[in-house]
Amino acid sequence: MKTDISIKNIVIAAICRKVMNPEEWIYSKIHLANKSVEFDLENNEFPIFQISSPIAKTIITTRRIIERKNEIHIVCFEDISKISYGNFKGQINKSELSFFRIIDISGTSYDFQMETGKASIGLINAVDTVIRLKGLKPEKFII
Repeated sequence: MKTDISIKNIVIAAICRKVMNPEEWIYSKIHLANKSVEFDLENNEFPIFQISSPIAKTIITTRRIIERKNEIHIVCFEDISKISYGNFKGQINKSELSFFRIIDISGTSYDFQMETGKASIGLINAVDTVIRLKGLKPEKFII
């Protein structure tokens, strides 16, 4: 099994190979530091990707997806049963933010924010690469 630091390094390398113009992203960023100022992470859990909008703060880590809005929602990667990033390609006048949906193994549905456009490629690659590295196979569906 890969260590959390190796997962972080592999995921960031995968994101950097696929994204375009990350300096133009409005709310999203690749988290290069090994600590998060805004979220309490577990021992040896590392931040990978963060979305900080006026609506919420969301972080993708080596172990979990965490979002703080009115309350905190946390999903461990191992608990993901289904995942959907939506279908926003070709939409005219799309908003800067959308959401992706996760259904966990108990059937609970969670909507997490995501920036649309080029930044969405970073988020999708972050989540999908962590899932792949952990050997998980959640079902994909369309919202």
